[in-house]
Amino acid sequence: MDRFFFKRKRNNKAKYAKACSSSASGSGSVTSDNYEKNIDSNLQTSTAFEPDFKKKKVSVRRYNEDYLKYGFIKCEKPFESDRPQCVICNNILANESLKPSKLKRHLETQHAELTDKPLEYFQRKKKDVKSPTPFLSYSAVSEKALLSSYLVAYRVAKEKMAYTAAEKIILPACLDIVRTIFDDKSADKLKTIPNDNTIALRICTIAEHLEATLTARLQSGIDFAVQFDESTDTGSCTALLVYVRYTWQGDFMEDFLCCLNLTSCLSELDIFTELEKCIVGHYNLDWKNCKGITSDGTANVTGKQSRVIKKLLEVTSATWNHCFIHRDVLVSREILQNLMEVLKNAVKVVNFIKGSSLNSRLLETFCSEIGANCTHLLYHTKVRWLSQGKILSRVYELRNEIHVFLTEKRSHLATIFEDNIWVMKLAYLTDIFGILNELSLKLQGRNNDVFQQMEWIQGFRKTLLLWQARLKSKRPSYYMFPRFLQHIEENVINENILEEIKLEILLHLTSLFQTFNHFFPEEKFETLRQNCWVKDPFAFQNPESITELDLVPEEENELLQLSSSITLKNDYEALSLSAFWIKIKEDFPLLSRKSILLLLPFTTTSLCELGFSVLTQLKTKEGNGFSGAAEVRVALSSCVPDWNELMRRQDTPHLKSV
Repeated sequence: MDRFFFKRKRNNKAKYAKACSSSASGSGSVTSDNYEKNIDSNLQTSTAFEPDFKKKKVSVRRYNEDYLKYGFIKCEKPFESDRPQCVICNNILANESLKPSKLKRHLETQHAELTDKPLEYFQRKKKDVKSPTPFLSYSAVSEKALLSSYLVAYRVAKEKMAYTAAEKIILPACLDIVRTIFDDKSADKLKTIPNDNTIALRICTIAEHLEATLTARLQSGIDFAVQFDESTDTGSCTALLVYVRYTWQGDFMEDFLCCLNLTSCLSELDIFTELEKCIVGHYNLDWKNCKGITSDGTANVTGKQSRVIKKLLEVTSATWNHCFIHRDVLVSREILQNLMEVLKNAVKVVNFIKGSSLNSRLLETFCSEIGANCTHLLYHTKVRWLSQGKILSRVYELRNEIHVFLTEKRSHLATIFEDNIWVMKLAYLTDIFGILNELSLKLQGRNNDVFQQMEWIQGFRKTLLLWQARLKSKRPSYYMFPRFLQHIEENVINENILEEIKLEILLHLTSLFQTFNHFFPEEKFETLRQNCWVKDPFAFQNPESITELDLVPEEENELLQLSSSITLKNDYEALSLSAFWIKIKEDFPLLSRKSILLLLPFTTTSLCELGFSVLTQLKTKEGNGFSGAAEVRVALSSCVPDWNELMRRQDTPHLKSV
């Protein structure tokens, strides 16, 4: 019989091929390739010549009310066909089991003690059966898998990792840990960790959620302050980062607002236009709620030909603040010519060694062999804050090793380390730039207190005066410059040479003090001095001291009541300065409002600098799949995603795809 069918099939195919051949030759326009394709296509789609191997039709069975006597009801779960559900064990059987014999077999094998029960017994049991919720068990697992997917994507974006890290690192590590501590069954549940394409989708969803959260907060009409700065990366792409500070949940909140591409901007006015489109057009914010603008003092922002700050001050009720850290950097650039030559020679040494991978490796090997504390130099970067101090410190620490290395390389730079005067000046520059770096580190950070920063700046100004007085005395002291002092104690220095170097140091300190006064003028801090009660309102408990302040009568009365409260003093000591004034805004509205407007503006653009570092890291080759705004948003945002809200936004079909 089988041979008959196969023979019949071959004959039918031959006849069909012959018919197609006749048709093709008649038309005269069908190529041999088309001829073969037509045969194959028609043989696949045609059923006229196929053998009669028809599959047996499976009839869909219907539930019958008589099946209740076997303890089965119709399952209310939305299956494609009726399926029986046992009223005793709640098990759901397949549609093929809707046969009296199979239902009876289940009753006799699984519930033998109930075989003699009457129909009324099963009718009563029917009322106690709870129909399962559609996809309940699957949804529970899927929701956990979806939440895990979001958490993994969030961690990948926060750590600036490549998307493939979830698939190649996180998932295998989790499987190994769970399999080792628990079992294989538990480990199998972790295989729902998404691939890199899903990670990108999750990051975009989280970024949209974070942006919507921030927008909703700012659109509520609260006051805010902004800081912005621009930078150009290695690919000559110019970006403008904008951060915002606002009041939220009892304290100041600082968050990333946007990153604007300035490649198409041809003038400074275009920068303002881009800011206008973003803040007013995209986020629908009111410029009148902006109470502070902070940027650096570069010419393209504040120069005579630039109108960025001018236009911003026209549309807002804010005040502009020049970044404290940028001012400190400008102060550090004030160096006398003789000291500048020392700095340039140190940079040449670093470039000679670090500019060649061979020289860099040889120096590192040499330092390792002799047991030096450091084994390599740091590259000079002109723009960033801490580069000069860090580079000079490393050169001074490795001065002996560098001298030996340069001598073996027969470099003319080796002779500068033989000059004791040059080494002494290098020690001084290392100390003074280290001190300036310490001031820069104090000024940066989140939620800085402007009064505390003012105290640090004023303290440094007075310190410069003290150092000048020490050097002018009959017995000069060099305790403030530890490396310089150590070099003097360890080497025999001629008195005349030491006197000349002392004069150079004194001139540099004098020039540094004058430059410091230029970038940090006294009048800029006059507003803070007039409102010194903001820093410590409990220092004005006497009415006489309150009347000396520049306050209206209503504000004086509030300050008197505030300074007399012991309970609020405990809150003042426990909370940050901004959180304290926000907390008492209901009881002391005038003083609180005035204090918040004074504390709200940024004092530095350190957040933008940190943002540029993250942006550079994301654009490297390790940032596989980097697509721009979403990754930057998640990596820099201070808001924590509302995972419940994200889960509620997902539809059931989306749950199935996890």
